[in-house]
Amino acid sequence: NAFVREREAAKHHAAGTTELWRKISIYACIPALVLAGANAYVLWNEHWEHWSHMPPLEERVEYPYQNIRTKNYQWGDGDKTL
Repeated sequence: NAFVREREAAKHHAAGTTELWRKISIYACIPALVLAGANAYVLWNEHWEHWSHMPPLEERVEYPYQNIRTKNYQWGDGDKTL
């Protein structure tokens, strides 16, 4: 009979803990994700607005020590990485 009481207590505790974490997930995590997403969106737009006022970037200089290939890749044209 003690076993049954212990199992019932564990079941009751699990139900309370489950409800607590469900409320934390709904009322804390979801709003935090929405706020973080809105913040990222605003920062993204500010970043591109800033770049739109800058002159275009110069082409990168290809130095002889860059993109050295001793043998071609097995895919594509053999020159591009995945």
